[in-house]
Amino acid sequence: MAPQAEETQVSDTDTETTETAAPSNTELAGRIDGLESKLDVLIDKLSGKEGQAHAAAEQHTEDRLDRPSTIAEQIREQLAEAKARETADAEKRGQAERLAAVEQRVTDMAEKTPEAPQRRIEKILGWR
Repeated sequence: MAPQAEETQVSDTDTETTETAAPSNTELAGRIDGLESKLDVLIDKLSGKEGQAHAAAEQHTEDRLDRPSTIAEQIREQLAEAKARETADAEKRGQAERLAAVEQRVTDMAEKTPEAPQRRIEKILGWR
């Protein structure tokens, strides 16, 4: 069994020598092809982002151009917003007042205890 152990050692030294040897042309060609394919994937990904970035920049520019450019336009826009808020608040207040009036009317319509009949003497003398 000792000779087999020596053969194993010999094979270990053989692999060490092959690892230190320079790679062959086919190995180098395989590596280059792998790198080129990875490079192509990166270029495709980057070119896809370019189109999206352009669309986002174009939208930002359009938004900026749609904004009022003069102070007078900005003031008009702010006044319109304030008027819209006041109108909405007035409408809410009107609804609240109407609801309060309806609730008051309903509470007034509740049954009341009947009053005692007025005596004739009190009516003639005007005490009531």
